[in-house]
Amino acid sequence: MFNQILDLIKKYDSIVIFGHLNPDGDCYGAQLGLKDIILANFPNKKVYVAGTGCPWYFSKFPKMDVVSDEVIANSLTIIVDGNDLGRMEDNRCFNGKAFAKIDHHIDTGSFTEGPFVVDENANSTCDIITGLVMDYNLKITPAGANALYLGIITDSARFQFVNDYVQTFERVKFLCEKGAKPDVITALLNHTNEKSLAAKGYVMSHYQKTNDGVIYIVLDKETLHKLEVTTNEVSGLINLLGNIEGYPIWCSFAEYDDGRVRCEFRSNGPEVQPIAASIGGGGHAMASGCQLPKLDLEVIHSIVEKYNELLRNWRKK
Repeated sequence: MFNQILDLIKKYDSIVIFGHLNPDGDCYGAQLGLKDIILANFPNKKVYVAGTGCPWYFSKFPKMDVVSDEVIANSLTIIVDGNDLGRMEDNRCFNGKAFAKIDHHIDTGSFTEGPFVVDENANSTCDIITGLVMDYNLKITPAGANALYLGIITDSARFQFVNDYVQTFERVKFLCEKGAKPDVITALLNHTNEKSLAAKGYVMSHYQKTNDGVIYIVLDKETLHKLEVTTNEVSGLINLLGNIEGYPIWCSFAEYDDGRVRCEFRSNGPEVQPIAASIGGGGHAMASGCQLPKLDLEVIHSIVEKYNELLRNWRKK
């Protein structure tokens, strides 16, 4: 299928790369990395990355492009790291002249057009793109290698969630040979400030837990305003709860200013993706998410109970 995507890239002079709602390091890194690869191999193309990106990485990585409706209408559009029509950040991604997708999530089947490269066993979309660069002997600059490394290390939770360590580290080795700087990326990821420390402290002192082994945190917008952190920032702290022994599933529910709620689910036991998908979300087997229209504690408790039941059945097996 990537041959078909390459043919489209060769065909179109203008290309716009889109990502999913609430972009993370893998989405952002895949957009930047793919843009770099296309320009390195086809320098006469015009390539844009659309969306909000990850502002907390802008000190080391580029900001996103401002892309007009007219440009999109006359471009090839490529989605990276997105598995469902309803989870796209910018729905203009369907307004281009042609469409393609590269992703690693469990596919919902909502995309029916265009060539796709989907590997549900890959740790990240950046992992897939790195493999394609290697397999097709494509050029990549140090900036592109850095972007792909960012996606690999963040989506694997610093190599905690990896299906094939040998393959992943071969690809990381390749990126390092092409100029990626793991020390720079690690320093960026480790960077913190007092507001972030306060948010971490709040999460670690206000979580709730169940007898079945689910640990979770609920954060309303008033709390986030007091902590001076955004919903997306605090949702990225979910793995703090994964370090607590005896709780195979951990969840976070964080409210946006407009009332919507970002939900994140993680596991080192049973797969959390099916329940996330059943409530309109999706993602990876062990790391998924969804969005609720409003902060409703009854709904949140019902989701937690679904994961309680999952754990009970998992332990029986």
